Amino acid sequence: MQLSDFLSPISETVFNSIQESSPKSLVNVLDIHVKKIPDLENIQLAIIGVKEGRMQNDQTGTAISPDEVRKHFYKLVQPKFEIKIADLGNIEAGESVNDTLFALSSCVKYLLEKKIITIILGGAQDLAYAQYTAYEGLVQNFNLASVDAKIDLKQNEQSPINSGYLYKIISHQPNYLFNIVHIGNQNYFVEQESLDSFEKMNFDMMRLGNMRNKLQDTEPLLRNANMMVMSMNSIRAADSPASVEANPNGLFGEEACQISRYAGMSNELSSIGFYDLNATKDIEGRSAKLLSQMIWYFIDGFYNRKNDYPVADSNEYMKYRTTFKNSDYEIVFYKNIYTERWWMEVPYPKERSNHKGMFLVPCSYADYQLAQTDEVPDRWMKAYHKLF
Repeated sequence: MQLSDFLSPISETVFNSIQESSPKSLVNVLDIHVKKIPDLENIQLAIIGVKEGRMQNDQTGTAISPDEVRKHFYKLVQPKFEIKIADLGNIEAGESVNDTLFALSSCVKYLLEKKIITIILGGAQDLAYAQYTAYEGLVQNFNLASVDAKIDLKQNEQSPINSGYLYKIISHQPNYLFNIVHIGNQNYFVEQESLDSFEKMNFDMMRLGNMRNKLQDTEPLLRNANMMVMSMNSIRAADSPASVEANPNGLFGEEACQISRYAGMSNELSSIGFYDLNATKDIEGRSAKLLSQMIWYFIDGFYNRKNDYPVADSNEYMKYRTTFKNSDYEIVFYKNIYTERWWMEVPYPKERSNHKGMFLVPCSYADYQLAQTDEVPDRWMKAYHKLF
């Protein structure tokens, strides 16, 4: 396939809105699709806009959000690192929604095969299903991270294409999904059946209230993610008035930027979708400006990746063993002496492991402290049940 079959150039109106810029501004640093697709050699990250707003009745304005965000994103100054990013332009809405989904999945898959991280911009979170199907045949034990105010696992029997993307991902065949991490849910929006289903499938959740004053605990949850879905609906309306479903409660803008940075730092993450910005509802460009800064923080996180996954016989780790009083079993913890990040080992058959017989779950120092009190950390137990 050719990316040019699916992607159109950036509109001149985006550049007309930038009156003047520094040589360090992203508009002067990125390789941008103006007349032809940029050369992807040595490119590490690529931006794709999706001009699709037909998934639901109230999502029309999401189709124009990619270029509205670019107007602010291009004005930002590059991070301190040498930046190798291409803006590949926009996927125009196809004759049907299925055509758009096919185009997005094809583009993401093409970039994955070239080891280029994809930043998806625009449209509603329902597009995340196409983002997920791009990994088919490429990844086993797939880990998905989602940041949203709701957990919608319902099937739309009358219109299957409008079923929640989480439902479609979980029911997708062939099944290569291992775990879902859901962050920022507000439980007055979530039916108990959805919460029970999440628990039964041993998926991870961190509700909005539990994030306050301990945002750093979201980092281990995101560390193993292959893909992330970031909905602007997770952010409070005061900071993002143009969310598709603007709510008075939600993440603060600073928290959304920090979570985006944590996602960028994930060694495994190879695509992220920023969805649910209805640009027609924006006030003084607040939502578009915030989303542009979230993308900036994701890029900054990427250039701060630690690549510190524990490996056998490494001198960079301290190993801690915790034995439980009423059991012969122990949990082995690993701490990187340089980054101070923690993992815990879950027993895993060597023939099924990608890491020489070790299946390691990212964790925090708090999990190690909990194990010392003779309690098994929740994430360890969920991973154990999924493996066996």
